[in-house]
Amino acid sequence: MNKRASVGALLGATILATTATVTPAAAAGNLISNGTFSQPIAPAGGYVEFDDGESIGAWQVSASSPQGGVTLYSRALTQYTYQAVDIGPGTLSQDFEADRGSVVDVTWKHSRNTDPACARTMGDQSYSAQVIFPTGDPLGDSYTPNGPRFASVNRSLTFLALADHFTLEFTGRAPDGCGPLITDVVAKVIRQFD
Repeated sequence: MNKRASVGALLGATILATTATVTPAAAAGNLISNGTFSQPIAPAGGYVEFDDGESIGAWQVSASSPQGGVTLYSRALTQYTYQAVDIGPGTLSQDFEADRGSVVDVTWKHSRNTDPACARTMGDQSYSAQVIFPTGDPLGDSYTPNGPRFASVNRSLTFLALADHFTLEFTGRAPDGCGPLITDVVAKVIRQFD
């Protein structure tokens, strides 16, 4: 067997073995609906409050305190490309699906609150983000934005989908409505195991 044929055979076997077990993710879109909170549209320069039991598209709002749920900020108020949600003391969650055997990466952008009315009273800007599996087990972490400009989180939530249904949940820790802002939430399949 000549050298070229054996290298070709080895390369072909390696590619075949690799594609039999791992395939790159298809050019699938975002598994999260309304990740930039573009609907509904908040009034220019203003905001819309959402209370316990209400929804922002596919996002569900819940509140464990009488201070309310979450607040949708307009693009002018966020000083960013997208609208964003002040998660304050509330919880924002969305169910989503992914094929079993896929590796899913969840990313988003966050910032400290940009509302001038919050500048004097701004407290805790930390929050938690977690993916909840059908078993009820969470995969998550705590986050605190560093400044008033939107930046990608430094620790995304990446997991192997052993089921096909999940819940993404953001929970604020601010005692009032001056919590951190989140936007541009994306869940993408980055690898598929056959």
